[in-house]
Amino acid sequence: MSQATMTRRYPEMEGKVALVTGGTSGIGLATAQAFAHEGATVIIASRSEKRSKSALKVIGEKADWIACDVTNGGQVERLVASIVERHGRLDYAFNNGGSGGAGRPVGNMSEDAWRKTIDGYLTSAFLCMRHEIPAMLANGGGVIVNNSSVDGLRGYPFPGGAAYAAAKHGVLGLTRSAALEYAKSGLRISAICPGWIDTPPVHGGIKRDSQFAASIIAQEPIGRLGTASEVANGVLWLCSDAASFALGSPLILDGGYMA
Repeated sequence: MSQATMTRRYPEMEGKVALVTGGTSGIGLATAQAFAHEGATVIIASRSEKRSKSALKVIGEKADWIACDVTNGGQVERLVASIVERHGRLDYAFNNGGSGGAGRPVGNMSEDAWRKTIDGYLTSAFLCMRHEIPAMLANGGGVIVNNSSVDGLRGYPFPGGAAYAAAKHGVLGLTRSAALEYAKSGLRISAICPGWIDTPPVHGGIKRDSQFAASIIAQEPIGRLGTASEVANGVLWLCSDAASFALGSPLILDGGYMA
């Protein structure tokens, strides 16, 4: 038995198929790596082929990339159909990919920026679920985890984040409602709510603004940012058989912020 096999926590993931949107960096990449470590075949979906090449080298040989803009329903439909055609099944999906418009206080936010943010973080989750659910049900079930945020549980702490918070609140409403719709079908739907995580965008903000860095650390009772791997650990637990009674309610990973 190899060392990698010995340290696997979820042997039931061996041979399964996992989709991670936004899987080329940060939380998505860490989650894709974690699925691959457990023996799953991993498909990462994103818009950037250049980033995907670097990500695939990190994830390993049991990984593939499919181009997809998750705000485009046709592309999402083709993504899921391609996975089923190539691999015959879809067992796990982490709907993590997202993007938004320029943040502004509500009174001077443009309609275009609002729509880009809602589409980028909320409509994208709906579109993914819309096509993942039938694919999973055709194979007897599966697990979907949506990436929300602590900003889906409270107001955004800085000016300009209202649209993002609204989208992430929406992700939780979508998750809870869909989880109830499919609770008896063999399909589990859950969400995670990360706090401040050391991802490339957050790291960039910290480097640019020391005051911003101090303010977000002050929001974390644990005294530090979370890591992408810590969030990935939560996603894999939700997907595992160990979480068989967990559905609908979000898993909060925030270093104590919401406590």
